[in-house]
Amino acid sequence: MATIDYSKTITQQLEAFLPHICGNPLASLVVIKGIPGPREAAGDKPFSGQDGLALDKAFGRLGWGFGSQSTRMWFGIALSPASAPTLSPQSLRSICELIDPLTIVALDDKARLACIEAFSQAEEGFLADFTSGRQTWVLGRHLISVAGFEAALDDDAQKQKVWAQLKRCVPPQMQGKKG
Repeated sequence: MATIDYSKTITQQLEAFLPHICGNPLASLVVIKGIPGPREAAGDKPFSGQDGLALDKAFGRLGWGFGSQSTRMWFGIALSPASAPTLSPQSLRSICELIDPLTIVALDDKARLACIEAFSQAEEGFLADFTSGRQTWVLGRHLISVAGFEAALDDDAQKQKVWAQLKRCVPPQMQGKKG
């Protein structure tokens, strides 16, 4: 009897999206960025700059597990890397369905709007709730909008605001536990 290697199957399905993706394809947490950072604009892989390092630290502190660029505990999607055309809403939804995360975080307004477009046909009424800095549920997934993650890294006041928004991104096993 033949067996199916789930990880290999997911990885093969994701190959078509390689310029747009990075991280752990078996992750329970997906982050989406719409606005390329300086590293992506220069042609580097998604989340290869200070934003990726900051997310590794933030998600580690929140209980998702610590990682590094080569051992990410989360999966990243860049809508518009320099090396590829912008992802369509259908492609964004396909990637999210392949990964099947518990939580999706839109890191900026462009990512939030792309999520609205990708998931709006699936759940009526979801559009009204998903404004910048807010959270909602779609298709059984926790969807969180952060107000400009990468831009906040250079502004202490904005960084605190974004950190407060990211704190809603707690893994199920950590909910209800005090630090």
